[in-house]
Amino acid sequence: MFISRRIAKPHPGKMDVVMERTHRLAGILSRHGAKTRISRVVAGEGAGDIHVYAQYDTMAAGTGANVAMMNDPAFKQLMSDRQNNPAADIIGPEVFRSIWGAMTPTDTVRMQRTYALQRSNMKAAIGMLEEIGTLVKDDPVSIMAGIPVVASRMDTMTVVYSFADMHAFGEGVDRIGMSAEFQDIVTRADEIGTLFESRVVQAVG
Repeated sequence: MFISRRIAKPHPGKMDVVMERTHRLAGILSRHGAKTRISRVVAGEGAGDIHVYAQYDTMAAGTGANVAMMNDPAFKQLMSDRQNNPAADIIGPEVFRSIWGAMTPTDTVRMQRTYALQRSNMKAAIGMLEEIGTLVKDDPVSIMAGIPVVASRMDTMTVVYSFADMHAFGEGVDRIGMSAEFQDIVTRADEIGTLFESRVVQAVG
């Protein structure tokens, strides 16, 4: 699975414009075959940013959709509106691929933790993810890990913990994140990679 991410950093007083445009963008992406999600960063790195995610089964599906989208009059109008009345600084799209796990589509809150990781340590990292998967198998959390395909930084792996809502996220941190078993895995993970950013995102569309 491949996922593109666009980040909008709203200008002061422009959040309503940004939300209207991101919903238009998500609609265009969906019409061309993507499974889309709009999220707001509610805590951590980039708090206040708006993320637009588009998911495709294959890279070819994503590139084909992108070609079609570029010729879509609605997309051309959106780009014109953005050019004539800028409302945010835009980063992306950047493209990532999943390498382990899957997320529950109906979950509304996700915690993303990004590590600097050399590819030579990938096998060990996946082994630790398997440990975490076993640890949380009876808990209401789903986990996925992804790595960049086309991005500003390529030496990373992002682990995403997905929860039904904000309350479930808080309970999950208390019950799982603070457990001795999970903290042991975190300590060992620090030997093969460096956690350098974390954020919590909440679905808004």
